[in-house]
Amino acid sequence: MTPATNRTALVLTGGGARGAYQVGVLKALAELLPDQKTSPFAILCGSSAGAINAAALACHASRFKAGVRRLEHVWGNFHSGQIYRVDSRGMLLNSLQWMASLFRPRRLPSEPHSLLDNAPLRALLARLIRFDQIEAALDRGHLAALSVTCSGYSSGESVSFFEGRPELEPWQRFRRAGAKTRIGLDHLMASSAIPLLFPAVKIHREFFGDGSVRFLSPISPALHLGAERVMIIGAAGTEQEDRKALEDPDYPSIAEVAGQVLDSVFIDSLNSDLEVLQRINQTLDRLPAEARSGPALGLKHIDALVISPSQSLAGLSSKHVRSLPPVVR
Repeated sequence: MTPATNRTALVLTGGGARGAYQVGVLKALAELLPDQKTSPFAILCGSSAGAINAAALACHASRFKAGVRRLEHVWGNFHSGQIYRVDSRGMLLNSLQWMASLFRPRRLPSEPHSLLDNAPLRALLARLIRFDQIEAALDRGHLAALSVTCSGYSSGESVSFFEGRPELEPWQRFRRAGAKTRIGLDHLMASSAIPLLFPAVKIHREFFGDGSVRFLSPISPALHLGAERVMIIGAAGTEQEDRKALEDPDYPSIAEVAGQVLDSVFIDSLNSDLEVLQRINQTLDRLPAEARSGPALGLKHIDALVISPSQSLAGLSSKHVRSLPPVVR
């Protein structure tokens, strides 16, 4: 398959530190390809942590293995201080000021907008991602489009900012839209801005936050950008792990409740979107060939491959709680 005819998309979901799992899957895939192989994915779509991984891959679309190795090095050497300020004094002061501001009648210009200061993440991404290389990959035909989804706090829309080939057009649907632009650092910071934890980012006239919030159709940007085949790297656990959780007789802690809320933000919409895609495929398969190919139908069969963890990532991460800063822990 030549780059010009490649219509395969990679969809990377959100999930915070679960983005490391995505890199593990990509590493296994890269080992199957030649060293100088261009990216097998012409269309890259991501939200939250997945948006960061997608942008990094877009920069290395001409050398897929090199891009994956770069991601592996970064994720393999991550520590909390590269994401947010970890000094106890600074964290406590920022958190107390933020909580106190909730009870003030007027917002002061110097008040913090979130519990944590993620300035270190901005600095890390500025070093990691060369945004000019995305445009170069598009010009050489190694990439068709890159999409980064953010959630608008004023409009309530999921906006997929995309950079791609000239023929690609913006779209507008119920509570979701596609906006053509040059992808930059602000888009990644907005897409990964977990509500309350990290500050929202202003893009044009609106403030945006984590792209997984209210993102009801995480596969749709890839389809709007021309995908005919989609590989999705999810972060949800297995059904067996979900059933084990039902057997816990203890009353849930505040942390467990918060975890369920974040899980619903990052994961549940993907599973429902996959169900819709599978039902459309099944319906199309039952139609006569001449009906499927007709322009009036406006639907096409999309092959989807979903890769997700075989065991609970929450269980694995619990072993590393002591590596978190004391205030966060």
